[in-house]
Amino acid sequence: MIKDITVKNDVINKIINIIDIEKGLSKNSKNAYASDIILMNDWFSKQNINFLNAKEIDFKNLFSFFKSQNLKQNSINRKLSSMRQFYQTLQEEEYIQKNPLNNINSLKKEKKLPNALSEDLITLVLDTARENFTKLQSESLEKTNKSLRTLVVLEILYSTGMRISELLSLPLSDFVNLKDKLQIKGKGDVYRMVAFNKKSFHYIGLWLKHRSLSKAKVNNKYMFPEKNGIGHVSRQTIYKDMLNLSKTIGLENKDISPHKIRHSFATHLLNRGADLRSLQKLLGHADISTTEIYTYVEPERLRGLVRDAHPLDKINFKNEESY
Repeated sequence: MIKDITVKNDVINKIINIIDIEKGLSKNSKNAYASDIILMNDWFSKQNINFLNAKEIDFKNLFSFFKSQNLKQNSINRKLSSMRQFYQTLQEEEYIQKNPLNNINSLKKEKKLPNALSEDLITLVLDTARENFTKLQSESLEKTNKSLRTLVVLEILYSTGMRISELLSLPLSDFVNLKDKLQIKGKGDVYRMVAFNKKSFHYIGLWLKHRSLSKAKVNNKYMFPEKNGIGHVSRQTIYKDMLNLSKTIGLENKDISPHKIRHSFATHLLNRGADLRSLQKLLGHADISTTEIYTYVEPERLRGLVRDAHPLDKINFKNEESY
């Protein structure tokens, strides 16, 4: 129950309890819900507005106030959702005739732009990983294993655009007779083909030879076994390996991660002329709108596109009249 409420807030109390019963809210959800409605009522009270008589314009003013307080979009949308449900229930319980929030839309969620690494930085990352492997080959089997695994994972991720979870779950048998393509199962149990470039194919071969030297891993079914030979290596271990590689290179605020490699794969392909539909298939996106976020372009890319691809770039204007 909501404490310290006025007579009119008995209505708020009743409506929230109805919604709680219908939706089976958790204690935290109910508290958050109640907090949103009480905040609304307090604001209306300061404006001398009875919440039962609030109109659409009153809610527009309320949400303008929320924006002025620099509330995040997710927070504002949650409050809107709470209020919309609250007033829908008020209508159903015949306290009001019409829901004043019917025509107020949620704020569009900001699409987070993919955080991709530049092609030069990707080259530096891969070159450094190769150098680390070369240096550590003469040292312990464990160090060799770790450096080669980091290198192979990087090569595969950048070659195919796979998610790290997809890669780590792949069985050894998929790679034993690998040609240049592989069918994998992605999100939603949807299958797709991924292709490997020559360098990734080369290092996969090295990994298979190195992997066979470990007795503890011979009977493990995964391509990248856990150290104890049971299950596959964890995503957290791969993240840690890449973070260490970032420190070796001296990167600042650009830590390498499997997801950044995937974003880089997609961004670089698009920058080099890949079409969205093909990219969608390679990434395993169910909806093309997810892939479309990669169409974000920087001024430099636009200038380069006009310079390199625009037909008028080849025309000599020396003899043309001035306008």
